Amino acid sequence: MMVQSTADLKQLKGVGMILGKRLYDAGFDSFSKIAQAGEEGLKKVRGISPRSIGTIVEQARQLAGMDDREETHAQETVQVRVTEVRERIETLAQTTRDRFSEKMSGKCGRKLAADLTRIEDALVQIHGFGEKRSKRAGKALVKAEKKVTGLEDASLKKVRKRLKRAKKAVLKALG
Repeated sequence: MMVQSTADLKQLKGVGMILGKRLYDAGFDSFSKIAQAGEEGLKKVRGISPRSIGTIVEQARQLAGMDDREETHAQETVQVRVTEVRERIETLAQTTRDRFSEKMSGKCGRKLAADLTRIEDALVQIHGFGEKRSKRAGKALVKAEKKVTGLEDASLKKVRKRLKRAKKAVLKALG
């Protein structure tokens, strides 16, 4: 539901004319935007009571017709995607080790192993993301998956280069 004026925001318990104007001016011109911003997003609005933020977000969710199931679905989607990317990267790492076993002890092999470790650590962190960061994580996982797809027959240098790009995409989601 689109809020027509700051007076509409007064439907939320704990929001008066002044806070309604501040919310509206901060870009929260709909109940769904308030709900999506969550507690962290509303903390940035000047003059909002930290004790009432939770209830304001919950009320906005209800007025926007949002449901906790949407949030849970987004998180589940990210969890599935993390598992798929992890499996793909593990498979790629194993085939790369098998194909280039003699070169893996060199500098390129050590860098490749370090990148794999960083990606794995980042994926573990993404696995624990909440609703707020699920969208960003989902996009990063799609990018990472594209980077590592089709590398089974690639050269060690190309594998290393694409894994490095996948690592950047995944780390960007954490930032």
